[in-house]
Amino acid sequence: MLYPYLLWSLIQGGIMLVLSSYTNGQTTWSDIIKIPIEPIAQFWFLYVLFLITLLYFIGRKIAPASYVLVLGFILLCIAPLLNFWVLVPLAQNFFFFVLGSVMNKQRLTTILVKKWNFIAIPLYLLVNVVLIQFIGNKWVHHFLWGLAAVCGIYLIAFICVKLKYNHRFLQYLGQHSMIIFVAHILAASGVRILLLNIFGIENVFVHLLVGTLAGILLPLLLWIICKKMKIARFIL
Repeated sequence: MLYPYLLWSLIQGGIMLVLSSYTNGQTTWSDIIKIPIEPIAQFWFLYVLFLITLLYFIGRKIAPASYVLVLGFILLCIAPLLNFWVLVPLAQNFFFFVLGSVMNKQRLTTILVKKWNFIAIPLYLLVNVVLIQFIGNKWVHHFLWGLAAVCGIYLIAFICVKLKYNHRFLQYLGQHSMIIFVAHILAASGVRILLLNIFGIENVFVHLLVGTLAGILLPLLLWIICKKMKIARFIL
């Protein structure tokens, strides 16, 4: 995760710097220099995920998974008290990372095949409706956010089990989610610039549709080209 973080942060940051007059955000040389300690755009996720993986590795070296899970829950509970930027997303997400390692594929599949799991859909919707009502309350909102995240993860896992192996395209997207993640902003932003500045298209729905498709399909095309050139292992 550290390698793709640095590589794609520099690629995206460099392009954003050159094309800053055409983009919504203004990227400076200072932003590029601070990449090792201050992520740009969506790359905060890889930065935090690297730290979470490191913390999990250290935790599992000195304690069983159940203890690390408890640590994750404690961090989740105290996240609103933390002020330093990287500690907040780390504390908010570490619990879910550990939960994913504890709930292995076989154990999760055994649970998700139960018929009563259809309740995951209304439960997820209900929690989010309640969550919206408490947006102004820092602590209540935080814990409802955590509950909504658990329900959402459970719902997605349930849907995936129901889909099984009959949807090869979704499976393909999942297998190539990393390249989509690191390159989707460049692809979608590039298409937006073309639509707006070259073709003069301002229709919101056209931008949403074409931008979304570009953000998914162009990174996949890049991956296919890199595989053909035998350089795919160098870009992730």
